[in-house]
Amino acid sequence: MSLTTCGVRGRSRAATIQAWMDSMTAGDRVRQSTLSSFGAFLVKRGHLDTNPIARLDRPPHRREAPRQVPSSALMDALIKAALQRRRPRDVAIFLILRYSGMRRESVATLRVRNRDRGWGLRNVPVKGGKTRDIPLPAAVMQHLDRYVLQYLPTEVDSIPLDTRLFWSTFSQRRQGTVRRPMEGKNIWRLCKTYGRLIGCPMLKPHDLRHGVAMEVYEQHHDLEEVRGLLGHTRVETTQLYAQIRPAALKHAVDFYEAKALDVLSS
Repeated sequence: MSLTTCGVRGRSRAATIQAWMDSMTAGDRVRQSTLSSFGAFLVKRGHLDTNPIARLDRPPHRREAPRQVPSSALMDALIKAALQRRRPRDVAIFLILRYSGMRRESVATLRVRNRDRGWGLRNVPVKGGKTRDIPLPAAVMQHLDRYVLQYLPTEVDSIPLDTRLFWSTFSQRRQGTVRRPMEGKNIWRLCKTYGRLIGCPMLKPHDLRHGVAMEVYEQHHDLEEVRGLLGHTRVETTQLYAQIRPAALKHAVDFYEAKALDVLSS
């Protein structure tokens, strides 16, 4: 086989992959990223000299408004359900999620030293390997203080400043009772469990982040405040929350009601 033939076939394969990626523009971009990761894996294992996907053009990422934005009442229902079940740890977790919009991974990594009674949470590890200071209502901080003083000692023997705030206790085969610091996946499962209890089985921790963002935006109409609270690098990401919701859209034409009645009655 000649080098020219190999080159033509190589370009043909690249064109085929590019056409497929272009056809995915209106679909799920995750598949494109998966293909690129697979190419990088093959290079790492020595099956390919270079990653063929790295040189291709990816369609631009289309940001869409969140599909599920829980209401204030729904987010409050999570906390009330945890209170009714008398689960101090769950109450503390849902208070933080509900009033800060933090990601579940950041909540799971919280330590005793992160608390600042006059502010909220300090030096919290967040996405991208950075840390942020996150404000919380004083009432929430008071609950966290009680949690650390009264409940956390039942989970761990000693509480130095580096102690993790949230722990998971479960039974494991051949090991008996196991106690470990919570992870993001534990908080995801916790949210799903309580979601079923309050009649919203599809609820996820990230939905609460959307709910907090919409609440703050509707209260202050300031995207920069929402961006700062959520820790977005670019305000373009935050602009998704400025898209009007159907309920607000219906309210926008309420003033037509009287006009329509007047026209019809005359």
